[in-house]
Amino acid sequence: MIDVIFLGTSSATPTPRRNVSSLALLTEKESLLLDAGEGTQRQILHSGFRRGRIDRIFITHLHGDHLYGLIGLLSSFQLNRREEPLLLAGPAGLARYVDFMKRLSQTDFGFELIIQEWGALQDLTPVLETDDFVLIAAPLRHRLYTLGYRLEEKTRLGRFDGEKADALGVPFGPERGRLLRGQDITLADGREVRSTDLVGEPRPGTVLAFCTDTTYCANSVALARDADLLIHEATFLPSDAAQARRTLHSTTEDAVRVAREAGVRQLALTHFSTRYMGDMRPVQQAAEAAWPGVIVARDFMQIHLRAGEAPQVGDSRASKSAEA
Repeated sequence: MIDVIFLGTSSATPTPRRNVSSLALLTEKESLLLDAGEGTQRQILHSGFRRGRIDRIFITHLHGDHLYGLIGLLSSFQLNRREEPLLLAGPAGLARYVDFMKRLSQTDFGFELIIQEWGALQDLTPVLETDDFVLIAAPLRHRLYTLGYRLEEKTRLGRFDGEKADALGVPFGPERGRLLRGQDITLADGREVRSTDLVGEPRPGTVLAFCTDTTYCANSVALARDADLLIHEATFLPSDAAQARRTLHSTTEDAVRVAREAGVRQLALTHFSTRYMGDMRPVQQAAEAAWPGVIVARDFMQIHLRAGEAPQVGDSRASKSAEA
């Protein structure tokens, strides 16, 4: 299960209704941040989750609209006396940027900041594994080195039928744990209970892919292969394809092409040029014509993902619990 919260969906510069790039991913145990454009921490305050929950931050590339909010966020962690370690990872140059900003502002952090740079990748590479998920990164095609990400939740154990276990007289304790892990047990009265009688089939994890900023490339397709949700930039309309090619960005058609070739279940578009902000209907219409049911993201949109189920779309501010 993953909740996606769009904190910024504009490209290059913010608008009154859309901030620049940032995305929160909330798993069952962790809160992750992808990119931190200018004003990200302000967006977090309005978004419905607490910035102190953030466990890891992943940066796609070092353009300002994806990075310039990072130091402010780290400084707020320091002011709030954060104690938990924080992983910050992304392209080469990230550590140098943080070090320069710290020295310039004479700031230091009382929490452990672990910086990892993935600056020499060529193909899909697992870069992080936890008990619950694997993160895979690969370079995209943009004006400077840019990483796309794929988060794969690990397969989970099947559901345990507690009522049936009660009826069979299976005691609470290690016996139930062994059954859940696929082991058969023998009860005190000699009866054998098979794991398959009480535990359902293993449940596949959710797969999410994130590709921005980029023009169409093979690695985008590979990162998105069979994903439950692909979040892909769509900076331009097809009518502005020449501008997209010059700047190495994508059109709505490019994003749909990646989604179709990768066989994804759902597509969400983000990172829109400010030239369309007066009227987003042409973007919606162009995207819908190519991919019916496409999600055109807006700031604070929340998508609830569970493997094998249709995504549920809402607004993260509906259940606001952010810090004051």
